[in-house]
Amino acid sequence: MGNANSGLTFGGLLKTIRVEDADIGLRAFADLIDMKPSNLSNIERNRIAPPASRQAITRICDALGLAKNDPRRERLFDLAAEAKNRIPADVANAVKNQPGVPVLVRTVANKQLSEDKLRELAEYIKDFY
Repeated sequence: MGNANSGLTFGGLLKTIRVEDADIGLRAFADLIDMKPSNLSNIERNRIAPPASRQAITRICDALGLAKNDPRRERLFDLAAEAKNRIPADVANAVKNQPGVPVLVRTVANKQLSEDKLRELAEYIKDFY
């Protein structure tokens, strides 16, 4: 299995997973995700921004065979958002569909929790809810 940290960008991580773990060629993968091979190549080389839509990133993750609980799936969403300084598409969707999420985010922001404390809180939620 490839190193999930080897790609510091969406394109880098996508290419690493596609080549090292999924063992899918660029053209074949582009067909799987209904994208032009040239666009996929440009995304992997960080020449154009990653997709912005939740559906497109989900399609990419599914085509790579990433399970819903695979941390690389979440990382791809995060890196896609970082590329354009936006909120990750899966997070934006959660905010839209879960009325309590904005309250949680505001509370966390007001407490100014460190990244370690946020991870600790996330693990607590995963374990107990």
